[in-house]
Amino acid sequence: METSRLRFVYAVLVPALVVAACVLGYYTYLTAAQFERLGEKSLAESSLLLLEDKVEQIERQIIAADNKAFGLIELEDPESLGAWKRQAEALSPSIRAMIVLNSRAHIVALTARASRKDEAAFRTDFRAHILPDLELDTLRDNRLKHLHRAYDGRNFLISYKRVWYRGRAYFLVAHHDTGYLVRQVFPTVFGNQPGQPTHNVLDQDNVRVFGPSLVEAGDYVVGRRFPTTLYMWRLQVAPTSAPLLEAKGRSSRFNQVALIALSLAIILIAVAFIIYAADRERRLASMKSEFIATVTHELKTPLSVIRMFGEMLLERRVKNQSKQQEYLEIICSETERLSGLIENVLDFAALERGKRPYTMRDADLGEVAQRAIETMRYRFEREGVEVRYSQRGSSPRVLVDEQAILLVIINLLDNAVKYGGGGSIELSVEARDAEIQLEVRDHGPGIPRRDRRRVFERFYRTDTSQGARGSGIGLAIVKRIAEEHRGRVWVDDAVGGGAVVGFAIPRREPTLATDTPSIDSKPTAGIVVRNG
Repeated sequence: METSRLRFVYAVLVPALVVAACVLGYYTYLTAAQFERLGEKSLAESSLLLLEDKVEQIERQIIAADNKAFGLIELEDPESLGAWKRQAEALSPSIRAMIVLNSRAHIVALTARASRKDEAAFRTDFRAHILPDLELDTLRDNRLKHLHRAYDGRNFLISYKRVWYRGRAYFLVAHHDTGYLVRQVFPTVFGNQPGQPTHNVLDQDNVRVFGPSLVEAGDYVVGRRFPTTLYMWRLQVAPTSAPLLEAKGRSSRFNQVALIALSLAIILIAVAFIIYAADRERRLASMKSEFIATVTHELKTPLSVIRMFGEMLLERRVKNQSKQQEYLEIICSETERLSGLIENVLDFAALERGKRPYTMRDADLGEVAQRAIETMRYRFEREGVEVRYSQRGSSPRVLVDEQAILLVIINLLDNAVKYGGGGSIELSVEARDAEIQLEVRDHGPGIPRRDRRRVFERFYRTDTSQGARGSGIGLAIVKRIAEEHRGRVWVDDAVGGGAVVGFAIPRREPTLATDTPSIDSKPTAGIVVRNG
């Protein structure tokens, strides 16, 4: 029930947190983008004001030149344009030719500031291309109008208006040299000086007519067409720092996205870690509950056996001497198992609290190993297990807490008895240059590869060990004591079947040379000791 409830919480909580994080990131990005757009809009508005002023300057100059040129035409003698030609350089330098048309759009007079050949060529172009495009029929009186178009790859700007003189209608036409505007007028008006906004002019095909490229300015470019004169061209302006602003804008957007993505990743990682920690705590609590149940059962069983056989002996219901001896041996065996279990639990509790004191002294690891074998002798005889001891290398002397290491070896031997399948057990000690290694090998089914990384965890029991007695803390004690001696533990497959569990302790020079008396290592029943 609890697991289902937790799964339901995870199924609702995790998607909700992810969605909330995504929504928060999305609106954060929107807010940052809005502030950025406001800045761009403010800059664009100021650039647009500047742009309109420049456009009006060009328009005013062209219209002023038209009015000055048309004011010099004497309609009493419309064929004579000499007055304009004499003053054209000073009053209207951009105008290259002047034309007077009658009401039927016939050329009355034409003069140009050019050679006769160029004048004749312009007359031909005017009649063939320009004149048909002039809106003479709909032109309002004294209303200045402009035609801006390209013919045969050449740009023409034509100014024209209709005037009346003595009841007759005339059309005054001026031809502006767009090349002169680009070469002389644009540089004067637009400048493009260092520190000033940069301008350029594009034609109808987006080909640059004047100024540098503004591609690097990106979104900071503002453009506007000339409204009445050069209406086929578009004037563009960008701040001098536009490339830098564009680069900073891209960098800012990237940083915002990266920051939001990082924040989202951190939130997701935190959620995943919380879920992992909660699940780990749940599994640990489950294992603790199982541990308590197992220990309770392990305590209850030997106590029940001891009580039952004790009562039978106390009430003298067993008359057979051999049976009495058997029951007493069972009581001793169960008492031994009960004491071992309690010792393990107490040692484990002390290790978990970090309060187990260590009395470090120079000791022979081989002698400690044989003492552990002797301690469990009765258990081996009862289970019918043969233990073989071997020692390789020089004297395996190390600086250790003998009682702690004894507990480690007893736990390894106890595991080998429980899971070894009743076969023989080999305990070996090997002295190497840097460390002393001790291994216990059994001939049981072995430890599955998937469980080897976890067998030293507290309360963990493999699937193959569920039917065996035990609390699941024996190997955890082994690992903890070995590590607190700056050693290491391992588990592996044995050659020919079974498992090998061992630990290693680094060699240390003893602080005090002591002559530890040898223990009685004489082989007993079921125990074979081999040195060498």
